[in-house]
Amino acid sequence: MIFGRKQIDIDLAEKIIKKNKIPVLTQYEPWKKLFNGEVNKEIKAFAKELEEALNKKKELEKELFRLQGQKPKKMAKIIYISNELNENKNKAAEIELDNLKNEMEDINNNINIIFEELEVLPKLIEEKNLNLLKATVKYAYDDMNKGEDRLDEIQQLIGNLRKELDLLREEKEYIEEKVNYIYNFLHSLLGYKDMEKLDNKLLK
Repeated sequence: MIFGRKQIDIDLAEKIIKKNKIPVLTQYEPWKKLFNGEVNKEIKAFAKELEEALNKKKELEKELFRLQGQKPKKMAKIIYISNELNENKNKAAEIELDNLKNEMEDINNNINIIFEELEVLPKLIEEKNLNLLKATVKYAYDDMNKGEDRLDEIQQLIGNLRKELDLLREEKEYIEEKVNYIYNFLHSLLGYKDMEKLDNKLLK
């Protein structure tokens, strides 16, 4: 497998992302397994930005849920105090009603602000995810290219070791053949008994 050696700058258009349904990378287990450890500063920076956007969305949704939960309680209280005011013309009730209306207005304003922020966050998250995806692809191809280079080195080493092994095997066979030939020569020359004595004295 051969990968291009040029500086990789891949333009990943929005339509490609939508077509391939690219997940949020920092929440995608295969990405986390490959790129959540030793990666370059660019990936770390983009991953951090993406996580910050995701956390902001989560916090806003939590706050929205809290505020929306307060509205029915405030409304019920406003209705109750309004009735109390109509029946008894209580000055304290009038002040409390004004306070409740102000609180209700604040809640509605905050809800509107949150809705506005939540409206733009998906696009921001998509942009952050795209930046991280581009950095991931660059890093992945760089890593694969380094791997290919190292595999070439290893293959070369294996080839050299095989050659060396072949030479050692040939040398082994030559020495074994030579030792056997010399032994047979001496055996035929001196005879079995004398060879046995010499073997005991001289052979290691």
